[in-house]
Amino acid sequence: MDKELKAMEKEKKLIPVMIKKYCKGKHKQERKAQGVKRDEVCAECRELNDYALFRLEKCPFKANKKFCSFCKIHCYKPDMREKIKAVMKYSGPRMLFSHPVFAFSHAAQMIKYKKQLKKESKSNV
Repeated sequence: MDKELKAMEKEKKLIPVMIKKYCKGKHKQERKAQGVKRDEVCAECRELNDYALFRLEKCPFKANKKFCSFCKIHCYKPDMREKIKAVMKYSGPRMLFSHPVFAFSHAAQMIKYKKQLKKESKSNV
């Protein structure tokens, strides 16, 4: 399996973990009202998870996929984009404690990609 596909598979595993962490922290009342089991998420988060995985699967940049936040094409619907941003903002820092390998790997990739973008923008000037 080549490097890009490995990154995509990692992201497919990471999205549900982050959404679950967000749901457990932010949707306690919804989970309780819906009778959601301990390892499951509420209906709203399940919809977001399905949508995010679908968008990831349909990404036109599969082979060279970076981070959606840096993408020139915003394939998420605006409301879903806001939801996934909220999930990332809430879950990201908390991942350091529950999934440190994922968190540090993601941070390292982000720094590397930002440097690459900066280098490309300087060469285009």
